[in-house]
Amino acid sequence: MTRTTKILVSIAILALVTILLNTAQYTRPYAPSVQFSKQLFLTEYSNTQEPIYPIPDSLTLNPLKVRLGEKLFHDVNLSKNNTLSCASCHDLHKGGTDNLELPVTAIQQRAKNPSQHLFNTPSVFNATFNFVQTWEGQVKTLEQHIAIPLFNDFEMGNENWNQILDYLNKIPEYTLLFSQLYPVPISGEAVTDAIAEFEHSLITPNSRFDRYLKGDRHALTAHELDGYQLFKERGCSTCHHGVNIGSSMFQKSGVFKPMFVTNNNHSQEDQKLLKVPSLRNIALTAPYFHDGSVDNLEEAIDIMAKHQLGISLSSIENDKIHAFLNTLTGLYKGKPL
Repeated sequence: MTRTTKILVSIAILALVTILLNTAQYTRPYAPSVQFSKQLFLTEYSNTQEPIYPIPDSLTLNPLKVRLGEKLFHDVNLSKNNTLSCASCHDLHKGGTDNLELPVTAIQQRAKNPSQHLFNTPSVFNATFNFVQTWEGQVKTLEQHIAIPLFNDFEMGNENWNQILDYLNKIPEYTLLFSQLYPVPISGEAVTDAIAEFEHSLITPNSRFDRYLKGDRHALTAHELDGYQLFKERGCSTCHHGVNIGSSMFQKSGVFKPMFVTNNNHSQEDQKLLKVPSLRNIALTAPYFHDGSVDNLEEAIDIMAKHQLGISLSSIENDKIHAFLNTLTGLYKGKPL
């Protein structure tokens, strides 16, 4: 066997191991059925000529788990001081975000560690389609992510599962709901699974643009279609593609021109690889960028063009792309966000 052949065999073995490991994460006892339905839907659109796929109308989920997860998602008693819930930062009435530059916990975090980098709160809507969770991609799945806010000192502040489980096991409504789905007493794994099932349900299908992709040629105006064409031609869809129109790759800030300059030096922020954000419901999720530094969508479009694509857009081009982005607001439970 030649050296080249050995290298190719090694690569093939590594790829096989990676596939097996990724498959294994979906065969654990509490694996969400949503993975299979997502795969079926995305396969349907994978051969189209468009860089963007519509969000499916629904996913295969357990409605009892979704109901329980929704209750947990909004329960402030899951935090150590009984003041924060998941919904405190991921408000479903604010596009799944908090509409703040930085989360409510930022003041405390900066007071303790001024040099710590803080991030704008990403939307929880359509997070099920993200290739990784968090800006830095700390974890891959929603199930893995849930522990981060629960046990972060500056978020929900729990030291371990004991306080959470003590509370839940004393509430008759919770014990009844959990007993219908999971072994008793209530466990951390069951809590994680239920919250994740609810988060998987937070999809926003049937935006006007999705209706266009599914064949409704009257869903968009000529002005908005021009914006979509520019979005593709100018290179925006290079990073913002797929079902989530982003959240499928990492990219650094300032590909062509530094975005963060301090004392005429490039900031370390320019060198970081961060998850490309989803553009779904973008009209509702200001302020923009990982640091929440821009409130205005038109300004954000110009900044991205200059720094990520190395081009300048005319005011007409900006207006058309802006009009297209406004068509990406979807429906939740059949109602506009």
